[in-house]
Amino acid sequence: MAIVKDGRVSPFMVIIPLILSIAGFVLAMLALFAGTGSQQQALEDYHLIAINMSNFGHDLVPTATSSGSQPTATDDGFGWDDIQDGLDDIEGEITDQLNDIANDIADELAQKLGISQWYSLHVMTACEGNFAPNATSPDAWYNTTNCTAQSPGVHFNLTDVIQREIDAGPLKINATDIPIPSSIQETIDYLNSFLLATFVLYVLGSGFSGLSFLSCIVILTLRRDSIGRGTVIINVALSSLAALSLAIGSAIATAISKKGVSEINSAGDDVGISAVEGTKFMIISWVAFAVMFVALVFWSVSCCLPRARVGSARAYREKGPRASTDSNRGLLGIFRRRH
Repeated sequence: MAIVKDGRVSPFMVIIPLILSIAGFVLAMLALFAGTGSQQQALEDYHLIAINMSNFGHDLVPTATSSGSQPTATDDGFGWDDIQDGLDDIEGEITDQLNDIANDIADELAQKLGISQWYSLHVMTACEGNFAPNATSPDAWYNTTNCTAQSPGVHFNLTDVIQREIDAGPLKINATDIPIPSSIQETIDYLNSFLLATFVLYVLGSGFSGLSFLSCIVILTLRRDSIGRGTVIINVALSSLAALSLAIGSAIATAISKKGVSEINSAGDDVGISAVEGTKFMIISWVAFAVMFVALVFWSVSCCLPRARVGSARAYREKGPRASTDSNRGLLGIFRRRH
């Protein structure tokens, strides 16, 4: 089937924006509903930001250090250098073992305090959990233990959550005894202030992507020979609104995530609190925008195709043969030939 017929786009080519629209819809919905429902564990990696608390309190645990410089004895011919080297090796092994013990204690400190090893922020929820198999494993993954209920514009307060978990934990201490920099909560409040707007933009993006997909289905179902300009303009509007919503939503999510990670890492360095961006979230968010932008380009090009004057040509083809104007035909012609 031809791509263009009589100056109009062939319905066969609608398969292209149909696939793009459904891809944009699915990706936008994944970004919107990550961290919710039955897919909390499977989609935990698709967070806006994750706060790592596994090193929290390391400064409370003293680490072994070397005993300082020792006087160097001269070789008196009795192998003193060998003895000294052996003592240094033994001292180094003892120091390493003490450091390992201190690190193990620090790794378990979050568990002893009763707090989670990580907290994450999604568009509609905040989640928490521990690293599996452990926080120091190079292949550690997020093991989700709890998430808040779905809520547009969720408000996450790290200080309050930690205080509640410490109160319920095995150690009866006050969170003020293990101070968390106020600037960290201020940064989280900054992230919270954009979550409602981000939610609205992703809802609009997924909604317009879905409508664009349904429009393509209708076009294929009608099985017309060509697509009219009005239909094309409607799809231009739907795909442009979807692409615009997803672009703004992705830009806001990327900006607040980068700023939040930078400020939390700066403020939490001394107390063992760090943060990472939700790279996978950013990828699916920007890909959703990209596919809807390609769909917009398709419909825009279709709208700008030169239009053949189909109606005039068709009317000409449908006219019957013109009556002859030859004067020697008909009754008058017969009369003339006889005379």
